[in-house]
Amino acid sequence: MKRFILIALSVTLAACTGGGERPAAGPDIALSGDSIREWMKVLSSDEYMGRGSGQKGGDMASQYVADHFKAIGLEPVDGSYFQSVPMIGYTTDPSSVKLSFSGKGGTLNAKYLDDYVLNAGDPTATSAGGTAEVVFVGYGINAPEVNWNDFAGVDVKGKYILILVNDPPAPADEPDLFGGPAMTYYGRWTYKWEEAARQGALGALIVHETEPAGYPWSVVRGGRSGEQFSLPSDPNGPAPAGMLGWVTRETAVDLLALGGLDFDSLKATADRRGFVATPTGVTATGGLKATVRDVETRNVVGLLKGSARPDEIVTLTSHYDHFGIGQPIDGDSIYNGAYDNASGTAMLMEIAAGFEALPQRPARSLLFIATAAEEQGLLGSQWYAQSPLFPLAKTAGEINMDGANLWGETDDVTIFGEARSGLGEFARQRAAQMGLTIVPDQSPEKGYFFRSDHFPFAKAGVPALYVNHGVAYRGKPAGWGKEMQDDYTAHRYHAPTDEFSDSFTFDGAVQEGLLIARIAWDIAQTPTWPNWNEGQEFKAARDAMMKGQ
Repeated sequence: MKRFILIALSVTLAACTGGGERPAAGPDIALSGDSIREWMKVLSSDEYMGRGSGQKGGDMASQYVADHFKAIGLEPVDGSYFQSVPMIGYTTDPSSVKLSFSGKGGTLNAKYLDDYVLNAGDPTATSAGGTAEVVFVGYGINAPEVNWNDFAGVDVKGKYILILVNDPPAPADEPDLFGGPAMTYYGRWTYKWEEAARQGALGALIVHETEPAGYPWSVVRGGRSGEQFSLPSDPNGPAPAGMLGWVTRETAVDLLALGGLDFDSLKATADRRGFVATPTGVTATGGLKATVRDVETRNVVGLLKGSARPDEIVTLTSHYDHFGIGQPIDGDSIYNGAYDNASGTAMLMEIAAGFEALPQRPARSLLFIATAAEEQGLLGSQWYAQSPLFPLAKTAGEINMDGANLWGETDDVTIFGEARSGLGEFARQRAAQMGLTIVPDQSPEKGYFFRSDHFPFAKAGVPALYVNHGVAYRGKPAGWGKEMQDDYTAHRYHAPTDEFSDSFTFDGAVQEGLLIARIAWDIAQTPTWPNWNEGQEFKAARDAMMKGQ
């Protein structure tokens, strides 16, 4: 393939946290912005119908990536460029959904999609419903290691629970409680639903607030109203809650008022130690019917075999899926997902092409994974972490990319997880070499570290980074990048308006891709095994897997 934008990467030495021999220098690599543009434009076109999991467009996209992995020269794994990902798909019948609340203050008949979304907790259930009291459980957290239990002294079995988003804010006398300003896994909606199941709740409703969630209600409405997917249930886990959903803040205010309660006052009590879950005196009646099907999607994998230690792996991930054909917004039902994440997939493919063109291979193997069903809850990467093609104990590190830079080169970069593990040293050295300042997460309370495909690897113990482009754009006024990102989040994130534009530029994507490639090379070259830093919640899993080698 002709490459129009060539930026040389001189792969120099990089130190490894923990000491040991420094890795050997490597050859130059070249990435093409025009290739990233071409592949992104194809994947985000209407022809690929939004690349929905379990939809025709998703299968087309995975085949497109596999064909290019093969053409690039990457090797299949066990004879295939695909790893099957079994899923259960369930579609709630909109006409069947009901949710109402009654209390001493009257009755509230909430409006589906405008006021709430609701799905069955058990993905194999064709119907769900029931009438029960609503209990306000604050943030819905049970964390014995920090002596915090929002369920202490209350039995919510068979009841609806109303839950706040995120973690409680850290008080002045405990500035590091729940990560301080940074979200912990306890703040993620996935954890809250898992805890609802452990507590035996009939239903769980999370209160959506745009600022702490980091996205508007339209994202919930569009992303949780179409067909939903999950991995097969763990037969050894707790029975799921009967119904799981979200309500708008306004709906939460109104339903609590039916019981004579004030939302803001209750939220303030939930922020403090000693919070006691509050029975609201409000009864909820909910119900729905759904259709269920078995679905098989697939991760796309391509291997660049290492020259010295080919059985040791560095993974690079980027999800190719989006929401496919979904709820129409302004007459458009195709969720093209251009930035999120046709751009990241195209960048992954170009990094693979750049490595494959090198005359020299890194010491460790590189496994490129275009993951499936990220938008359905990181399901493709979760499945890989549960059923890895190469042992996780032989996986030195993971680098994820989600959204390539489409607006120009920057002077900064954000690398989620950079301060968490030994991979951070590689990232810091390479960023400095490129004149990039690593900027800390500007919205740590939104928990971006837990919201992309590196997280299942991290949860399983593999040191992981999520490289995200910066916002200090060269030649642009201060604040311009943040304005662009805020505008995208408000008007295009998880919406049909996330479409390809001829205004996109790709020198920033090349810059971002080169940084990722350099970090990956260094991880592949080092003879030592990176680990999580002391105090990180994933270190115990890493230590255990390394002991078992």
